[in-house]
Amino acid sequence: MKAILLHGMSGNLDSSFGIQLKQDLKKLDFKIIEPLFTINKEITLENWFKKMDTIKQEVSSADVIICHSLGTNFIVKYLTKNNIKTNLVIAVAGGIATEKMGENFDFLEPFVPCEQECLKFSKLVNKVYNIYSNNDHIWKQKNIHLYSKLTNAQEIFIENQGHFGKSSGVKNIPQIMQIIKDYYKI
Repeated sequence: MKAILLHGMSGNLDSSFGIQLKQDLKKLDFKIIEPLFTINKEITLENWFKKMDTIKQEVSSADVIICHSLGTNFIVKYLTKNNIKTNLVIAVAGGIATEKMGENFDFLEPFVPCEQECLKFSKLVNKVYNIYSNNDHIWKQKNIHLYSKLTNAQEIFIENQGHFGKSSGVKNIPQIMQIIKDYYKI
């Protein structure tokens, strides 16, 4: 089985829940593909597409795509642009901006999927989950729920985990492995 892991704007998932997740996936004999995209102010949608294109075949044959933060928006854009179907997408801290997020984040606007892209995405993916918390410091709750609604994601609520990134101190999200085990009956 194959898992694609996509980070957010601050980089590698190892600074948060990535290390434990990879250990758990390896126990189930998953092949792990984890592209490293440009981060922070060097981020462009074009650069992320170029990097993802280098593993396009892996993406099209993945059993699960696990994405965090900006990666949850990017996967919508990437799968819809390339018309790639997949079984399972697990979004961690997925949200869709409905207004400007401030000048410090203007460069991320091209990543925001439109409603039509979300609808197409929901038809390309068999099952989508969105793991979120009540005290996310990046997304407002309305943005989180909008992502879930537009992508037809089943919401998984975990209390007081912030944005699940480095500053949240989250090192493990056992619900991810439970979703995979339940979906694939392993």
